[in-house]
Amino acid sequence: MKKIAMCMALAVLAGCAATPQGLREVDLRDPKYFRAEHIIPLPFPKIQMALFKHQAACGSAPEFFMDPRQTNYATIIQKPAGASSFERAVLADLVQLQGTMMAESRVRAQVYTYYTDAAAEKQINDFLAAIAHPEVCPDAK
Repeated sequence: MKKIAMCMALAVLAGCAATPQGLREVDLRDPKYFRAEHIIPLPFPKIQMALFKHQAACGSAPEFFMDPRQTNYATIIQKPAGASSFERAVLADLVQLQGTMMAESRVRAQVYTYYTDAAAEKQINDFLAAIAHPEVCPDAK
């Protein structure tokens, strides 16, 4: 009986050791990490073009991911170079809002970060600036 209990305990511990460590994308979407909501006055194709221009000008840019099943939803993720965890990442869930007589097509961005320090605030501002002014690199200011 003791051997069975010991084998079960070892199996549980082995399972715990095999799980990846660090913050995941799904963890970052927790409401406690919500930082801001922004309206970006561009549709998805223009946001993607801005990120391509930023990549060409600065060597790196946030990554744009379309939802494969819903064309009005997307995500932009900016992680520090070489980071595997999302602890220092900025994640924005995007919803494309259709244009009307009163407003052009635009995107609502809900921004999430794990930290709330000045570095995270700068990261969010740089993230939004990469879309608004793709030719300006964050370190060039």
